[in-house]
Amino acid sequence: MILKTNLYKKIVKLLKLDKPLVIFDLEATGLNLHSDKIVELAYIKVWPNSRTKEDDMLINPEMKIGREAIAIHGIRNRYIKDKPAFRDKAQEIWDVFNDSYYAGFNIINFDLPLLRREFIRCGMDFEYSTKQIIDTRELFLKMVPRTLSSTYEYYCNKDFKQWHTALIDTEVSAEILVKQLERYRECRDWEFINKIHAAEESEHVDGTQKFYWLRGEAYFAFSKYRDQALKEIAREDPDFLEWMLKADFNKEIKSIVEKALSDSVDKKFLIGKNILKK
Repeated sequence: MILKTNLYKKIVKLLKLDKPLVIFDLEATGLNLHSDKIVELAYIKVWPNSRTKEDDMLINPEMKIGREAIAIHGIRNRYIKDKPAFRDKAQEIWDVFNDSYYAGFNIINFDLPLLRREFIRCGMDFEYSTKQIIDTRELFLKMVPRTLSSTYEYYCNKDFKQWHTALIDTEVSAEILVKQLERYRECRDWEFINKIHAAEESEHVDGTQKFYWLRGEAYFAFSKYRDQALKEIAREDPDFLEWMLKADFNKEIKSIVEKALSDSVDKKFLIGKNILKK
C-alpha cells in the first residue's frame, strides 16, 4: 500500500495536477461503440493533494456478452446477471469522473467514447476534451525515436549535439545499424527487412485501429487474438474471421479479413497441389 501511495504522489508531483486524475479501464460486451455496453469498470482517482479512491465494479449490461469479449476478459453472463445496471450506478460514476483528467491505455479510442454513450443512455451528457486526456498508448507511439539524433541517443546512449555533416551522419547511422543488428536478431534476416520496408507508413492497417503493422504483417489489435498475425489466424481459426465478416465491422476491416482468408485458401490449394505432385 505504501508503494502505491508513493506512486500516486509521484503522479501528482510530475503532472502538477490542478484537478483530480481518474486512471481507469473498461471491459465490455463487445467492441462496437454504438451497441455494446460496459460490464466492468475499474478506476483509481487521484486528487491534487494525493488523496486516492479506487473501485472495481461489475455492471449488468442487460444484454448478452459476446463470446469473443468473454474470451478477452473472462466475464461470463452468469457473473453479472444479479449486478446493478449502469443506470443504477450512473450518478456514482458521474461523481467520480466529472470534471477530471482521464488516463489509461487506448481510452481516447474506446473507453471514453463508450463511457460517454452509457451516460447518454441515462440522459447525462458526459463531456470531455482531448486536453483532459492522458492516453498511455498514444504517448508511447509519439515518443518512439523518429530523428537521427534521438535514435542515436536511444540505441547508443550518447548525445548527438555536434554540427551535422553528411559524413558524420553516415558514421552515426552505421553505429545505430550495428546496435540494431546486435539487439534484434530478426533484423539480420533480409526477408524480414524487406517486409518492414514494404509495409505502409501508418502503423495501423485500418482506420478503426483493429489491426496494426508488425514486421510487415497485419496483426490483431483486439480480441483473444490480440498481437497475433492475421495470416496465422486465417489458417488456424478461419471461423473467427468468418464471424468477423458477419459481425458489425466496417467495409475496410471486412476487406482486410477477406483478403487474409483468400490468401490462406490460395496457399492451402498450392500446398495441396505440391503434395499431390510428390
